[in-house]
Amino acid sequence: MAAALSEFAAAVRAHDWPRHIAIQFAPESKRGDLTALFVFNAEIDRITRNASDPLPGEIRLQWWREVLNGEREGEARRHPLASVLLDVIHQHDLPLGTFGRFLEAKTFALYHDAFPDTYSFEAWCGETEGALLQMAALILDPVGAANASDASGHGSIVLATGSIFSQLPRMRAKGQCWLPADLLSACGLTREAFFEGNDSAAMANAMSAMAEQGLKHFRMYSETVKRLPKSLRPAYLPVHAGLVALERVANKPGDVFADGVSVSNLRKFLSMARAAIF
Repeated sequence: MAAALSEFAAAVRAHDWPRHIAIQFAPESKRGDLTALFVFNAEIDRITRNASDPLPGEIRLQWWREVLNGEREGEARRHPLASVLLDVIHQHDLPLGTFGRFLEAKTFALYHDAFPDTYSFEAWCGETEGALLQMAALILDPVGAANASDASGHGSIVLATGSIFSQLPRMRAKGQCWLPADLLSACGLTREAFFEGNDSAAMANAMSAMAEQGLKHFRMYSETVKRLPKSLRPAYLPVHAGLVALERVANKPGDVFADGVSVSNLRKFLSMARAAIF
């Protein structure tokens, strides 16, 4: 078990450095369970990113659905991550429905579909990043987490938007556009024009509008999270790493389209540490 947890911790550090840091701020007794949750997210992201065709990705996500639903008990107990994750779910009474919706939402990344509007994008954020925030909160403090859904919802949009900015060149190369269609339209862009990237002024406006939307949610997140117990603070520290990307785009929106946003681990750490201390 110790060897598996060490491998899981290394995987989280490589895939999701902010959550690796957040784990260090959690009580030692909770770190292993948080690591299992976050490495599960890393595995699902690996599946959706590396699938050259949607079908293999769908098959693998379906395997995880069946594992979580108890349909592959023997296989699950022989699988290092599945075995630990099921124990964490049982120990903390994590809602299986949330995992099911998480996997369904992650399926979106296998395809080139678009978000028709901002509402659908924000709903997707809640089912993915929001689910991780809420389940981490349940692991840390189930009583306090009962009042954390608003913080998780707003924080999820900050995290997802920052992630999109960092991955923009890769996503464009795969033919994916995760900026909502209504936002693109308001900035004078179509999906096709987004991929062409010829209208630099309109592209900068779209990046700026997306960043400002994320910053608006950060302000609402800040109002809600300060009312939560300090025991939940480690679950929400990654939101403050996402904030750094949004601020950078808001300041220089014209630089994002071609190169994406790269934020140093030091800058992320400083933002998270400030939130952890104050």
